[in-house]
Amino acid sequence: MVVRLAPGRQAITLRGVLRQNRACCAYRIRARAGQSLIWRVTGPNVRTTITYPDGHADGPGLPSAIPLPADGDYVFAVSPDLMADNAFGPFVLRLRLPPVHR
Repeated sequence: MVVRLAPGRQAITLRGVLRQNRACCAYRIRARAGQSLIWRVTGPNVRTTITYPDGHADGPGLPSAIPLPADGDYVFAVSPDLMADNAFGPFVLRLRLPPVHR
């Protein structure tokens, strides 16, 4: 899913449902070098990953504020934490992308 922030907005709230044996949920976000992606999820226990514009990935176990080193498209993914109880169900993901201050 491509995430586009409305003009003048820095944050968006997304909703999804994690189900057993179903792939979900990856969000493509365009950002600029020097920005940080600030995220928070409520709901079931999740694993999060991020894929950078150059193709390398990080996670699970991401910090709640991720520095973004390059201009381009990032993919932030949420999946069930299969090693924990309460890994399925509805979730709310809040993403914030403050502007770069130069």
